[in-house]
Amino acid sequence: MDSLHQQVVMITGAGSGLGRETAFLFAAEGARVAICDRDEASIKAVGQALQEEQREVLAVTSDVSQEEQVAAFVDQVLNLYGRIDILINNAAVFEYCHIVDLPLDSWLYHFQNNATSAFLMSRAVVPLMRKQKKGLIINLTSGLAQTGAAGFGAYSASKAAVEMLTYSLDEEESKHNIKVLAFDPGVMRTGMQGVGEDPAVVAPKLLTLVQRAAQFDSSRVVRIEQVS
Repeated sequence: MDSLHQQVVMITGAGSGLGRETAFLFAAEGARVAICDRDEASIKAVGQALQEEQREVLAVTSDVSQEEQVAAFVDQVLNLYGRIDILINNAAVFEYCHIVDLPLDSWLYHFQNNATSAFLMSRAVVPLMRKQKKGLIINLTSGLAQTGAAGFGAYSASKAAVEMLTYSLDEEESKHNIKVLAFDPGVMRTGMQGVGEDPAVVAPKLLTLVQRAAQFDSSRVVRIEQVS
């Protein structure tokens, strides 16, 4: 997939950080971007900025950890564009806490927002991609899914779940010409953490991954340093 021209790309968690930068970059490449975030003010601002640049965009306030909101978001995309070519499951949360002090609510919060959201979005778009006989899903993960770290237990476990979801879904859907990849963007400077790479530098790597998806092995995480 060398060109994104007129491709319909759904991006979750696009109100800030990597999701926002990806929306601007993909739209500049000619994609029709359907973006969402549960923060109404941020997603409206991104949508308005894209419209001012004369880009094709649908900006929706949606909490993709909730099944009914996922269904509504997908319906809006289909009503406007009639298809979905690419899904980027970017939405995520993080709260620092050692496991011994971790409330159950926080544990469940991480899984609902990091893993369940990717599951719900993927499950919603796969039947459409099957009808189209092609599709690409990219799930954002983290190196902490492999190594873990003190205070990151819930986040690490939820991202490990995302990776297993990715591998399983790719095994199930490859026969339908649907490719599913896990992408580790490395440490980024975002609202969740104040150190790391600028998301504006990472977004072009994600673009390259989308354009060259066929070249990457779905059975392992694609790390940012592998994308050139």
